[in-house]
Amino acid sequence: MKWRGLWVSVVLLLVVSGFAAAQEGRARLGVRLDQVISRDFPEMTVYAAVEDEKGEAVAGLAPGLFRFRIDSLEEGGDLEIVPFSLRGEPVDYSLLFSAGGIMEGEPLEFQKAAILQFIDGLREEDTLSLYTVGEEAAVLFEGRKKADADSALVSKAPVNPGQPRLYDSLISVMRNAARRQTRRKAVILVSDGRDQGSRFTKEQLAAVLAESEIPVYAVGIRVLGTQSLSVLNEIADSTGGAYLYARNLKDIPASLKSIYRKITRCYVISLEAESLRADGLPHTLELGIDDGEASGRGAKTFVAVKNPLPPWVKWVAAGLAFLCAAAAVVLHIVIRIGRRRRMGITRRRCPACKRRMKDSWDECPFCKYLPPKKRGEKKEKKEQKEKKA
Repeated sequence: MKWRGLWVSVVLLLVVSGFAAAQEGRARLGVRLDQVISRDFPEMTVYAAVEDEKGEAVAGLAPGLFRFRIDSLEEGGDLEIVPFSLRGEPVDYSLLFSAGGIMEGEPLEFQKAAILQFIDGLREEDTLSLYTVGEEAAVLFEGRKKADADSALVSKAPVNPGQPRLYDSLISVMRNAARRQTRRKAVILVSDGRDQGSRFTKEQLAAVLAESEIPVYAVGIRVLGTQSLSVLNEIADSTGGAYLYARNLKDIPASLKSIYRKITRCYVISLEAESLRADGLPHTLELGIDDGEASGRGAKTFVAVKNPLPPWVKWVAAGLAFLCAAAAVVLHIVIRIGRRRRMGITRRRCPACKRRMKDSWDECPFCKYLPPKKRGEKKEKKEQKEKKA
């Protein structure tokens, strides 16, 4: 019996070891939920980026590989999963870059060149808002499409003499972006991470970012040192965005291009939460992907927005309002026709002024009071039309 128990233990150990080795041999997928739109809860839209170990987007994943959990409860409702590239959906970009006195010279010029290249790569339907970091976010332009983005405003962007209040500037940009109506949004921050004299603290910034559903993508550049760059990493990570470090100033264009690919090569997932009621509280959405050879998991917090009325009630109310308006118009026409019939007015019209007449009238009372000259002109015009016909 002793030997039998020992053999069983050995076999179990080998099985567990083999399973662990197999798991270690599988590739790891990076899964990011960079934007979760829950304003029409329980209907939700999720923008999920799936990347391999090299940071390249993984395309062509079958919908059956996606698994969702809300607060650790499996969601088994209907899912619609489409690559973002097939949606033709516009993106609203907000780009905030550093233009403080310390950036004067090559750091600022390389940023400008990178932004101009970024504008050239935009799609026609996308919009861009451009700001510089200062005592507040200085606006260069807002909500412009590629064709309307003035490159001269970028090239001539002046050095901002004020303190780099990064937190204040970022909060201002986030609020401006939230007011715009485009669903797919992204804020891109190019900075060395330094903040001087902001009215908002780092904790207050974190609270604003947590309330927003907009991801922040950050490009870190080194000017004086790298001590402040960790702030950019924290900001990007907390919002579902990504952080890239440009080791040299000449790497900034490539970094912005990489961020553009991350934003536009994601999956758009439409789902309806069945296990959760709209309570107006934050919850955790988890996405797991497992295709046998690779697996990954990502999560993001969202608010189960408690709408006063469900979406279907709004649609029904809008439909009823339209039907009532149409019925009112039809009823008005019917009443007017009945009133005319009671007065003896039918489809008969005056040949001169074209107004409706009673069948009992021998002459039009409207033309009766017109000046003779004007009445004659109308008759002449009518006769000319009859001759041409």
